Amino acid sequence: MLFLEHFGVTDAGKVRKNNEDSLLVGDGKDETLFAVADGIGGFEAGEVASSITIDVLREMEPGDSFEEAVREANRRILEAAHDDERLSGMGTTVVAARFSGTQREPVAEIAHVGDSRAYLLRDGELTPITEDHSLVAELVRSGDLTRAQASNHPQRNLITRAIGADEEVEVDTSTLPVRADDRVVLCSDGLSDMVSEDRIREILAASPEDPETPARRLLTAALEAGGTDNITVVVVDIRKQSSQEERSGTQEMQAVPAPEGRERAGTQPRERAPSRRERREAQRNAQRSAVKRRGKGPRSGFTRTAGTLARTLAVVLVLLLALAPAYLWGSSRYFLDLDGGEVVAYRGLPYAPLGVELNEEWRRTNIKESEIKKPYRDNVTEHKLYTRDETEKILRDLRS
Repeated sequence: MLFLEHFGVTDAGKVRKNNEDSLLVGDGKDETLFAVADGIGGFEAGEVASSITIDVLREMEPGDSFEEAVREANRRILEAAHDDERLSGMGTTVVAARFSGTQREPVAEIAHVGDSRAYLLRDGELTPITEDHSLVAELVRSGDLTRAQASNHPQRNLITRAIGADEEVEVDTSTLPVRADDRVVLCSDGLSDMVSEDRIREILAASPEDPETPARRLLTAALEAGGTDNITVVVVDIRKQSSQEERSGTQEMQAVPAPEGRERAGTQPRERAPSRRERREAQRNAQRSAVKRRGKGPRSGFTRTAGTLARTLAVVLVLLLALAPAYLWGSSRYFLDLDGGEVVAYRGLPYAPLGVELNEEWRRTNIKESEIKKPYRDNVTEHKLYTRDETEKILRDLRS
């Protein structure tokens, strides 16, 4: 007889004041359903979007469609944003897993949107189940970046798909055969950005006896690495009941409840974010390196040039298609930066893939860098994204 043991833990991290992550740990109508949602939007808007999505998943009955549930969450988020201007532009990622099938052929059904991830640990080996919907993931799939390069890329958090970003949302789904002693892990990018996959594997493999120990150790590892984002981890173990054990009421693939853990750590300063110029130069260097790699080979000058041009155009097309949803969402975002020692407000995203700026100058403030008080310096130097109202408020605070 197979059954599930699970544990979920979430934390705001060491930098952010509020936790915009939400999680579902077998406490919905379908007790084999688990999920992590990472809110987008700043202040409390992202928290609202992720909570709405988890609430929809909590209502799912066994056998209900993941696609329908995600579309319903998208509809509710857009409706909430329309009714309250403070929630304008909010969205969320999601990764979910539910377990079904028979004792002989158990399966895990996976659904995800964005860059929250699912992993499978089997026989000590860690395998990614999902592929991020992000700019760097598109570059990995096109061969322009390795997975290792992507993990440290300055634009790794630019996602190309999110619930609440558009009228329609596409969800990726897959079905994975599972077996006894498999371990499925769901997490937000607060873990995967801070802890390498090798380290995640080590922590998971070192504690096979219960799901709580590795979940808490992964959280601790992310906090010790800086904890610059909200962190959420859900660990689900597939167990085989021995003939001597008796579990009252246990059914096929039943989830055995475990309490949700929540921890909070102190804060520490975040390292300086790369400047817009540094981000732009890093992206251009990556693209130049990619073109050089593709241009190698014993071909004639004309053939090599034509091949390089075709591949470059293909990469550009992939990037344009991938960036379209992000650009539409980003057109309602604002950020601050310094230009010649003056604070300038920009509309859009602080990125320049292929050297193309995804922003435009919105307002020059006549506020000098030397006039910025310490509590507001991060608002300018770290390129945090805000709504227009939030940007107006920050500028008023800076002037006062």
